[in-house]
Amino acid sequence: MLFFVMGGFGLLAVVLAFVRGDAEAAGSISVTSLPAFIGLVCALRFPKRRPNSRGTAIFLASVMLFIGFGTMGQGQPVGLVLCAVGVTIVILLSQRRSGHWFRRPVRP
Repeated sequence: MLFFVMGGFGLLAVVLAFVRGDAEAAGSISVTSLPAFIGLVCALRFPKRRPNSRGTAIFLASVMLFIGFGTMGQGQPVGLVLCAVGVTIVILLSQRRSGHWFRRPVRP
């Protein structure tokens, strides 16, 4: 759900920046939100437990975490949100229960 929320907020922010006519801000937001956009596509694959979707999601959340650190270093408060969501996703997907859920057989 966190990838869906972050992807939706990123898309909304890009659209609002374009509406304001600030193409530079829209580009910056889209690059910052890129891991969330790719994570959203990865999260769509979770119900069918596609191979490597869990590992890819953990990797993307880690990238989101590092982008959040860089954004906070530039003095933008949205970096704290990116870091918090990235850490939360990594923790939730690294738990043993999550691993069991991804390894169970898929029902046709």
